[in-house]
Amino acid sequence: MFESSLKLGSVFGIRIMVHYTWLIVFALLSSSLYLVFVEQHPDWGQSVSMITAVLTSLLFFISIVLHELGHSIVALSRGIRVRSIVLFIFGGMAQTEKEADSPSAEFWIAIAGPLVSVMLAILFYVLAEVFEAVSQPIAAALDWLSSINFLVAVFNLIPGYPLDGGRVFRALVWGVSGDTTKGMRWAVTSGKIVAFGLMVLGMLAVLQTGQLIAGIWMLGIGWFLLAAAEASGQAFSINRLLSHMKVAEIMRHDIPYVEPQLSISSWLNEQVLPSGQRAYLVREGHQVIGLVTMSDCKKLPREQWFTTAVSEIMTPTKRLHTVTPETDLAVVLRNMSYHSLNQVPVVEQDNIIGWIDRDRILKLLQSHYRDYLK
Repeated sequence: MFESSLKLGSVFGIRIMVHYTWLIVFALLSSSLYLVFVEQHPDWGQSVSMITAVLTSLLFFISIVLHELGHSIVALSRGIRVRSIVLFIFGGMAQTEKEADSPSAEFWIAIAGPLVSVMLAILFYVLAEVFEAVSQPIAAALDWLSSINFLVAVFNLIPGYPLDGGRVFRALVWGVSGDTTKGMRWAVTSGKIVAFGLMVLGMLAVLQTGQLIAGIWMLGIGWFLLAAAEASGQAFSINRLLSHMKVAEIMRHDIPYVEPQLSISSWLNEQVLPSGQRAYLVREGHQVIGLVTMSDCKKLPREQWFTTAVSEIMTPTKRLHTVTPETDLAVVLRNMSYHSLNQVPVVEQDNIIGWIDRDRILKLLQSHYRDYLK
């Protein structure tokens, strides 16, 4: 979902990303605030209203980043790596490497975001009071930011997964029952109820009150929450299955090799096309020196494939992401997704003894679909 994102920078090693859909809501919010400021403060002039609206929108999205950083900092303190924070059309999302391993960790990670939003609401309220006698545009912007951050906190505390309130609800059920699966099941169910509720309210807003924009917005948020809840439940089931299985159980031992001096064209015609195998380890004598895949061929124009050796386009072993036979398949799949990998060599005592590819993991999931992906 977030492939088309632009990196703005990083905080505490966490990448701050902006998805292209964020530009849509930024433009809509700035336009709406501009119209509000023009109507409520006609003495400001159009330029002041526009500048105030744009800066207020920017501060709002900085507030969203701070909200997500609240989650992220607590996650980091609990030993959970946070890869990125992505701003998109429905707000922000922190992408973590793994789920919380205890109900208390889940609770504090979830509640941290709304607490940050509440603190921001209080801060902006105090600043609005301070600037009331200094600058009316600044005071108006700060007053709006105070209100919106409070609303963000309240909305996120609705007990519907994947909202923060849904995660708090999951932590409570998990803590009381001692069953993480039951906690997730109840949280996903509550998330679907909230999602359908928002979509119903959206339709009523359009049909009964004629509030087209507000209705469409609620329908959109409801649809997103429904999809996110279902995807979260499925991802949890997949992770539960894979976390109980090791690489050694499904790794391939029949490793295909290619000589480093072979030309790209010869490799494709003599080995890749006849076998259908898209990736090969590059071996010089008895030593593996790299990995070459069909996607590596894109590094050079087709006319150079006849005169260029595969060693020129391979990924050297020192740059390969590897796993051991005892690595959980859940970890393997996360690393494959994060680094956009299709296959990973399996290493034991510094020797490559096999590899595991994405297709084998997906076939495993398909064979267990009825039992785990409900």
